[in-house]
Amino acid sequence: MIRACYITLLLLASPIGVAAQQPVEASGGSSLAAIFEAANIAASRGDHAGAISNYRKLTEAGVHDPDVYFNLATSFAQSGDYARAILHYERALSLRPNDGGKASDNLRAAEKALEEQRAEVEGEAMIRRSSSISDAIFGGLSEDALAIGLLVANLLFFLALGWAAVGRRRNRWLYPLLISSGLALTFCALGLGAKAGLLRDGPRAVALDDRVILREGPDPRAQVRGEARAGDRGQIVDRDRDFVKLRLVSGLEGWTPSSGVGAIDRNDGVH
Repeated sequence: MIRACYITLLLLASPIGVAAQQPVEASGGSSLAAIFEAANIAASRGDHAGAISNYRKLTEAGVHDPDVYFNLATSFAQSGDYARAILHYERALSLRPNDGGKASDNLRAAEKALEEQRAEVEGEAMIRRSSSISDAIFGGLSEDALAIGLLVANLLFFLALGWAAVGRRRNRWLYPLLISSGLALTFCALGLGAKAGLLRDGPRAVALDDRVILREGPDPRAQVRGEARAGDRGQIVDRDRDFVKLRLVSGLEGWTPSSGVGAIDRNDGVH
């Protein structure tokens, strides 16, 4: 019942493969466009496995497009794999934070569906979400918007500074402009730093398996420290061969096979 309601919500809010979706832009040209079209057709026919396979071909070919991640997330959600749906909605939002609420709403719906699915078996269950200050402040702003803001604030600040240095008269608006443009400059620079991960210890990640065992070292024989559950957020703070060290938002950290963890920030090279 939960899954049926959730799928209905997704189909009403954001159907896959309709004209509203933007075409994929990539160097591969028509071949990638053909794969995108085939994925959309499979999704519209309810062939979730076919849709997932084709969308993954695009991402594996280096296409990092918010529409592709959004559609891939929706296909995972409709197939009942809510953890991977969460991962790909997060990736879509990282590329296009201001999406009109579609990805954000579907992300919350996927989290709720996963929690209710787990609660049916285990009782009450909650997903560990990220709650960092930088995400709260800069999460809704795109890198492009912050970069443009940085350039404008930089221009205004140095124009005002130059005017103050050579101007014979001190205008009343000059110093407020210096202060406000300086603050905007600092805000945009911090925002770009946060987007680039400079304020984090490692790339953001999502636990994909139902139980992700965290161990003392990068060895399946190492002592168990705890576990993460599907959909839990964390950061990848280290890596060793096929293992990553995952630090959850709760502070618990340990080593686990990289196959059970998905990196939201795709430049990290994990899934």
